[in-house]
Amino acid sequence: MKKTAMGLLGFVVLATCAPVALAEEWGPSLPKTITLLHETKLYASADESSPSWASLAPQDVATAFAEANWYNPFYGEKKWVKIHTSWLGDQWVHIDSHEIGWLEPKDTFLDVTGEMPLYNEPEYGYTGATLASQIVHTKGIFYRHLQLPTWLLDTWLGDKWFTPSNNLVIEGVTKATYETVTLQGEASLFTAPSNQPYVSYAETIAPQTLKAIALYGDFYKVVAGEGKTGWVSPRYSQPAVVEPTDADIALTEPTDIYAYPNLQSLQSRLAPQTVHAKGKVRDDWGNTWLQIPTWMGDAWVLHNDDGILNPNKATGDNGFIHVFPKVISGSDRTVTGRIYVERLPQYEGYGGFTFTLQAIDDQGNVLASAAAAVSGVQPNDDVPFTAKLDRLEAYPKFSFRVADVQFVRAY
Repeated sequence: MKKTAMGLLGFVVLATCAPVALAEEWGPSLPKTITLLHETKLYASADESSPSWASLAPQDVATAFAEANWYNPFYGEKKWVKIHTSWLGDQWVHIDSHEIGWLEPKDTFLDVTGEMPLYNEPEYGYTGATLASQIVHTKGIFYRHLQLPTWLLDTWLGDKWFTPSNNLVIEGVTKATYETVTLQGEASLFTAPSNQPYVSYAETIAPQTLKAIALYGDFYKVVAGEGKTGWVSPRYSQPAVVEPTDADIALTEPTDIYAYPNLQSLQSRLAPQTVHAKGKVRDDWGNTWLQIPTWMGDAWVLHNDDGILNPNKATGDNGFIHVFPKVISGSDRTVTGRIYVERLPQYEGYGGFTFTLQAIDDQGNVLASAAAAVSGVQPNDDVPFTAKLDRLEAYPKFSFRVADVQFVRAY
């Protein structure tokens, strides 16, 4: 921790357990911790005419109190905030009102669509420079009550601030170098790398190999024809080979139709009727998909002969996640496979879960088990998993079961 002082030594205490300080009964709560963005003088009283015997370098400090209307970010107006220190007791700082907030450090890339005016301070002090849509590196995001978050960007001008306004900002992308993506069939071109939910009206592009600008999960940002940029994923690309078929299929109950042969591209639902199948494919998980003409164009329906969705699906369906163990490899009894997140409990901010994968015999007796955890997921995600069984002998026959599903909050 850095500071300057006149004959004084000490350090600032981040009193995270300090009570929230209220400037006014009806105003927002003063943050327990704020970030000093510049070297800041300390005062014994809220008066700049009083002597200042020390100053603090940029750092996080714990707050005790603030004057009224501290949250109104008027440029050029300063507000007094009392902070905790261990070496001088409570002291006052006089800081610009638009800089009363807290910085969350980050070290990641952003994909920003739209112009980015650069500022010397959060939302103030325009540099005269504006970036066009591009991928930028950020060092952090600055939060303030009743204001938009502001990103701290690493630019050729040094560290500068950018506040999104009518911008699309995608955090956590990887800047691509030599990566390419091959689309085996007609594919969807999305404005963002998301499947929450599938966007049925997205533009489609022809099969081709494209150079990637950025990566996000299994999405690739590409420049398609005529300089148009967007995000593609092999999941949202038609299969390269479709086996021709010519059969009428009776749908005896309401049946979902999909844009691609996967569970994430749900388009609509058909009432019971007879449809004509003109093609079929078999996915990696043992499912048969039939391609049928619809009023929305060609679509796909799941139609396994035995009526079972994903024949290798583990039992223990809880209505939220579906686990599909696929491979047991090596002497370490590692199980790999994939999980389809149909939905998550509502209103609780869940973003992950833990579960136990059990190998069971015909009688339901547990032969072996493995603990697994998944984080950073949303409804409609399809993600891989790996788990290690605690034991597994050469049993002649067993199946998998899912137990003890526990959901974890995202924050």
